[in-house]
Amino acid sequence: MGIVYKALDPAIGRTIAIKSIRLNDLTDDTERQRLRDRLFREAQSAGMLSHPNIVTIYDIAEEGDMAYIFMEFVNGPPLDRMMASAQPPDKDFLLRIFRQTAAALDYAHKKGIVHRDVKPANIMIDSDGTAKVTDFGVAKIVSQTMTLTGTMMGTPSYMSPEQIQGVPEIDGRADQFSLAASVYEALTGEKPFAADYLPTLLFKVVREDFVAPQRLNPTLGPRVETVLRRAMAKQPADRYETCEEFIGVLAAACRATPDWAPMPRNTMQNMPTTGSIATPKLEPTAPATFAPVPPRRRPEPRHTVRNALFMIAAAAAISAGAFFAIRSGAEKQIVGTENPAPEPQPKQPSTAVEPSPDASALPAPETKAAGDARAPTPAPAQKEAGATDAPGNAPPLPEPSTFELTATPPGSTAIFDNDPNLHCDTPCEIPLPPGRHTFTVNSPGYREERRIIEIPRDTGIIVNLEKSAGTVSVTSNPPGLAVSIDGKVQSRRTPAMFTVAPGRHHVEVAKGAEKRESNVEVHDGGTTDLNIDWQ
Repeated sequence: MGIVYKALDPAIGRTIAIKSIRLNDLTDDTERQRLRDRLFREAQSAGMLSHPNIVTIYDIAEEGDMAYIFMEFVNGPPLDRMMASAQPPDKDFLLRIFRQTAAALDYAHKKGIVHRDVKPANIMIDSDGTAKVTDFGVAKIVSQTMTLTGTMMGTPSYMSPEQIQGVPEIDGRADQFSLAASVYEALTGEKPFAADYLPTLLFKVVREDFVAPQRLNPTLGPRVETVLRRAMAKQPADRYETCEEFIGVLAAACRATPDWAPMPRNTMQNMPTTGSIATPKLEPTAPATFAPVPPRRRPEPRHTVRNALFMIAAAAAISAGAFFAIRSGAEKQIVGTENPAPEPQPKQPSTAVEPSPDASALPAPETKAAGDARAPTPAPAQKEAGATDAPGNAPPLPEPSTFELTATPPGSTAIFDNDPNLHCDTPCEIPLPPGRHTFTVNSPGYREERRIIEIPRDTGIIVNLEKSAGTVSVTSNPPGLAVSIDGKVQSRRTPAMFTVAPGRHHVEVAKGAEKRESNVEVHDGGTTDLNIDWQ
């Protein structure tokens, strides 16, 4: 869909990623405008997400038939690339990455946003080992209907049955199914559902069960299969309540067999068949001969196949517009490319979808010198007859509009367009010029919230900040033990995950009258593991 650049924002000197998106793929003007409106709406929904494990969106610019999305630069590869290596990622590393991914997804679900395309390629790994979920491009506000009913969106191998069936009301449990499919692949080296033809693949996801993971990876115990079958249940109501609960139970199931290890990809291709396991392999004494079989013509694909392929193509087009945020007046400096039409290069760490094979056909990005902070200059519009450059003929500057901001808790500080001089303490009124603006709202002990507004269309907004919180994952052997945190007895028994404020906490795990005590440090948005083994 476009090219991803590593770039420098000269305003504050930070390295960012710029994803270029083509808007002219649709020849129909009405459909193209509808696609653009959808992308900008979803940009506003992505602007609501502020979490340590979700890629941050800074800005958006539009010039001609291209849109440029400015986002956080993730200095590391996607999980998909790590899984494709000959040596699979470490088991503890995988569990930590999936736990962080689950926390990010649950955070988005509480905001009413469903990712709809969770897969290893959309989980970036930063240089410090932090997971960053990217490409909420097919996400939408649950309460809105920005897509036509029945439109299928997502990657088929990881899609939930309800997405394939076009269920209009999709919730966070669809992401849980996709996350479980990604976990299955990471543990076994194989996707849970695979087929040569799209209709067959879709049928398997909706109707058939996956191969037991312990058959592909003998180091896994049967408890892992039980957890994955619930997380990938055909009916959303049969799955776990949250993604974090799913990963917490999965971690406990994996620890039940301490020597487990993830398998590299393509495990199934190298496995012996059932017959070869039961009997020794026999060498043929003579070449085998077979009677010729008349060729059978495969039935012509009908509307089902055509529609499915169209919907997948549409999903790919939509997913390219992943994250958006808007900040008027910002200048960007692209660290130049040497070739006007870049050839495919080795994959670079970025927060966006990778360039398509036809990326060389895209308009060549304008190259800027490293010290040139100017943004690409659009062609000047043609002057009307009789117009001059005299100062007296310049149009008057648009009048600013008053924007009202209310936040919970009161007294939160809002900063507009990353300008420290453009701020106020809520509740407040602030004059803003016409156009798109971004602002952040901060308060001690609460998570930062980011919003996108359009002046003068938006006259006011209410922002409710969430308290900073982390998670303590407590597992035990044997399971079913009582847990107390900071002297307060918890209602859930091990294995369980508990949400607590950031800081140091005292945890007790009781087995009858016997107790084990530990002090844990919890960070905002993070998960701290505590495993108690009585044996």
